[in-house]
Amino acid sequence: MELTDLRHFANVAHAGSFTRGARQSHVTTPAVSKAVQKLEAELEVRLFERTTRSVTLTQAGRQLLARAERIFGELDSLRAELEGRDAQLTGELRIAANEVLSIELPPTALAALLVAHPQLRVSTHEMVPEAMVTALREGRVDVGLTIGGRTATGIAAHELGRSEGVLVCGASHPLRGKRRVTARDLQEHVSIVPRFLGLEHLPTLDQFPDQLWPRKVGLTIELLQMGIRLAEEGAGLGYFPRVTVRQALAAKRLWSLGGLPPREPFVLRALTREGVTVRPSVRALLDQLTLRIRKAGR
Repeated sequence: MELTDLRHFANVAHAGSFTRGARQSHVTTPAVSKAVQKLEAELEVRLFERTTRSVTLTQAGRQLLARAERIFGELDSLRAELEGRDAQLTGELRIAANEVLSIELPPTALAALLVAHPQLRVSTHEMVPEAMVTALREGRVDVGLTIGGRTATGIAAHELGRSEGVLVCGASHPLRGKRRVTARDLQEHVSIVPRFLGLEHLPTLDQFPDQLWPRKVGLTIELLQMGIRLAEEGAGLGYFPRVTVRQALAAKRLWSLGGLPPREPFVLRALTREGVTVRPSVRALLDQLTLRIRKAGR
């Protein structure tokens, strides 16, 4: 029995579809189907009930999925234990992050970690939360860094800290220097607002929704750094987590504006596989991040 076949089977089970499971495995649908057929032949059981619209696990399939998840967890725990034998961190640390949390704090935390542990190899990947969950389940990444995000079966969410949102404008903007904005200001001056073509990967990204505080939407963005630069250039008002624009505020490329009603803070989270020992390198990274988030909030 091959681990690759088990991972293909688990992806189909979680996705409820051979096509979506193949997409998560980054292989073709026939390849995933062949892997499942191979498992069924080896175990002499039927793993899925197939219809034209969906696939569901049989009793044997549910048993295999539970056992496969334990096997994946044991392998990850073994790697964590072997890595933790030495005070000097080695091996590979695989990080998934979304753009909103990857601009400032993770790079500084990661830099400190690499200086202290030069033998550590790091790979980083940009992902939305749903993709992070899939990659964690498949064992392709060790940790996901995100703002907000929904809970998912088999995924542990660790709160690293919180960051208030801040309404900002560039130095050349007409509202520059105004201490408090008004509802009229928000209607007269365009705002830069996150939009995802109706596919809202991160609902908590917009903690200043225009349906609650009406404003004139002049630009919509999916690329956070583009939105920050547009705000710096005076193209519109922007609303961002303070942790992502601290440097721009300190350098006076952006100016904060008051006057908005109280809003919920942005929750900064790390995602890992539930029931799996957190690797020492992951724990060291989260410690560095927590420290920097705490300092940023002061």
